[in-house]
Parts: sequence; structure tokens; C-alpha cells
Amino acid sequence: MKIKIYSFLFVSIFLFPIWSLPVSARECEQILLHPGSAQVPDTFISYSDDTAPEWKKIWDRARSLYRQKKFAQARTQYELLLARKENIDQARWEYVSVLMCLSQWQRAEVELGMLTSHHPERIEYQLAGAEIALKSGDYTSAVQEYATLYQQSTLSGCNDDMVQILTGYIEALEGLGRFEVLIPLMEQFLRLRPDDQALQLKLADIAVMNNQPKRAMAVLQELEQTGQDDPAVLERIARVLTVQGKRMEAASYWQQLVGLDRLNREAHEQLIAYYHWQKQPPMELKHVESLLLVMSDDTTLFERAIRLQLALDRPDRALKYCNLLLSMQPDNVMAGQLKQQALYEFAEKLLVLVDNNGHGMLWQDLARVTADYAGVYFAMADMLREQGRRHELIEVLSVINRAIPDNIEISNELSQLLKIQGRDTILASSRDTESRDPVILPQ
Repeated sequence: MKIKIYSFLFVSIFLFPIWSLPVSARECEQILLHPGSAQVPDTFISYSDDTAPEWKKIWDRARSLYRQKKFAQARTQYELLLARKENIDQARWEYVSVLMCLSQWQRAEVELGMLTSHHPERIEYQLAGAEIALKSGDYTSAVQEYATLYQQSTLSGCNDDMVQILTGYIEALEGLGRFEVLIPLMEQFLRLRPDDQALQLKLADIAVMNNQPKRAMAVLQELEQTGQDDPAVLERIARVLTVQGKRMEAASYWQQLVGLDRLNREAHEQLIAYYHWQKQPPMELKHVESLLLVMSDDTTLFERAIRLQLALDRPDRALKYCNLLLSMQPDNVMAGQLKQQALYEFAEKLLVLVDNNGHGMLWQDLARVTADYAGVYFAMADMLREQGRRHELIEVLSVINRAIPDNIEISNELSQLLKIQGRDTILASSRDTESRDPVILPQ
């Protein structure tokens, strides 16, 4: 069997893989075979005939599958290869990358351990170990490993390496809740990627968490000056202003956000609090009602809407919200109490109309404006009883009796009142005659 071997590549396989050169010699070459990057060499060994050994064919298949991002299938081929040739570090290194692509962190750690036992100084192995620790949730180990890599890369001056290390280092510190040490790292990261808006937003968030709102605002105002109405930027500015106690300025940004997204929950919540503070119930109600479009099952919001409607002297609209709330929670005691309050306030407002316009027109109006017209009339009857207004009470009970003829209590009460006034024949007549009076509406 005649074998042609590319000497440099062959040496690279078995003596030191292509990533083993020091940073200065690699000129900032990527230090880790990034999971899913498909950056594997096409082949290492070329044969002049078809007598290639089986392990070489398996390796080629594994690499081909890797490049196609068929990682599960690639894993099987790498395992077959390593079962035959367990001493090929390069193949095991590629296998580690495949395992990382599949989030098989525990297995990747075991395989990487075999490599680091041979070459513990290899920076790409250290970075892989740090990433595995990070993804496994072992933030303490990850921070320690990234800290070591960070110091080494600072000395090397390689920006590509530093970006990769800083990404993991920052995430690991976040995992430990060490936000107080992140700002210098974030600022260094931004110097490497000055146009990265996501990074700038994250720096602003970290600054707020570290009680540095001015630092956050400086970053955000710079982003705002780009002239784009970016909700992510506007939202953060509003939050920072809120933290600083600048509620009026913050409200203008929350209002801009509502203009861009009328279903922005946080913006409506902040504006509700702002207008409550400003004692502007109409505006407060406006944002409560907008928020109900997003949170239609929030009983607290419903109660707030009811109370605001009552405060604005709109018991008819309060009744609407009461009924919606009771349809969701029939046993809600607070909703029941608020409904009774709304009914009585509505009835009180309508008593004047009873006197001035007659009950017939009023009944028709009630049927149009509320589903609780019967309830309103019952409330009006209660109020008239308390006030001793017998004549008006007879008129209201007559309307109720026509609409709900099966209500025995109302019929009896009306009969007694009519007897007192000598009008008992009127009630009997009204029952025996087919009336076309439009005030008699079905329940």
C-alpha cells in the first residue's frame, strides 16, 4: 500500500493540533473550535489508491457530518473512531466540540479531561473547560478559569481571544451575582465592540444594578441620539429616570413607549402609578383600561377600574366592570359590594329623571345603557322607601311589576300601596289588559 502523507499536516495531527500554537504565533487565530462553526479541516491524509484504513474513512465521515451540523450523527462516528484510535488527540478534541454542540456537558468534561492530562497548558483546552463549567452551572469554577484566561489574554493583546473570554467571564460572574465587578469588564468589552448596541444596553442595565444611574444614562443618551425610536432604549431611559425620582420626565418616555406599543404592560403600569400620584383619575383610568386589554383576568385591575369609574361619577360604567368581574369570580365579595354601591349611585342619579321625565322613557334609556336596569330600579325602590316617597315608589314598582310580573314580593307590595291610595283596581286592570305600552320590556 503506497501512502502519500502531507508532512506538515501529519505532524499537526499527532504532535500538536493546529490550535496548539501560542497566541502570538497564531496571530489571534480562533483558540477554540467553536461549537457548530463547522471549522474542521477537510482531510489530513491522502491516499493514492482505495486502500485507506477504515478508521480514516470513519474520521472523514465524522468531519463531513460535523460540517453539515449533523452533530448527533457526527458523535456516533467520532465514538467509532476513538474506539479504534483512542490516541488521536485531534479527533478527541473535535469530539469534545461535537459534545458541546449537543450540550452534553458532563461527557464533554470527561473527554476534555483526557486531553488536559496530556497538555494542561493548552489555552484552547482551558477555554473549553471554562465554557463547560459555565454551561453546567458551575459558576465558581467558570469564574476561576475565565479569570486565568483573562490575565493570559491581557498579556497577549489578542482582541479575538479577549472577546471570547470576556463573553464567558461576564456570564459566569453574573451567574454568581457578582454584578459589582462587571462594569470595568463591560467597558473593556465595549472598547473591542464599540458598535454593539446589545452590549451597550447590557452595560446600562449593569450600571443601574450597581446603583450608578448617571453612568447608565450616559450610555443610553448616546444611543438615543442615533435618532431611532428604539423601544429598548426608551424603556431603559424611563426606568433610570424613575430610579432617580424624576417621575415627570420618566412619564414622557413611558408615554412614548405606549405610542410605539399600546400593549406595553410596564409602560401602562408606570403611567397608572404616575397619574395616581398626580391625582388625575381620568388619565389613570385610561391606562387601567388599556392594561386590561393585556391582563384581562387581573381582578385587582378590575377593582381599580370600578373604583375609578365611581370616583369619576360614572356608576353605569362601573356596573359594566362589576358584571365582568363577577362573571369570572361569582363569589367575589368585594365585587358584589362595589356593584351594590354602583347600583345605588346610579339609582340616585336617575331619581331626578323619574320626577322630571316619567318612568317610561327612563326604563327604555336604562335598557340601552346597562344590563342591570332591573337592579337599578330595585335600588331606586329601596331609596324611595327610605325617603318615604310613596307616590314615586308606586311608579317605580309598577315598572318593575310589568317587566318582572312573576316577582311576588313586588306584586304584593305594589298591591298594598295601591290599596292604601285606593287604586287597587288599576293594578288588576293592568294585568288583565294587553298593554302596548313600550315600557314593559322582557327580562
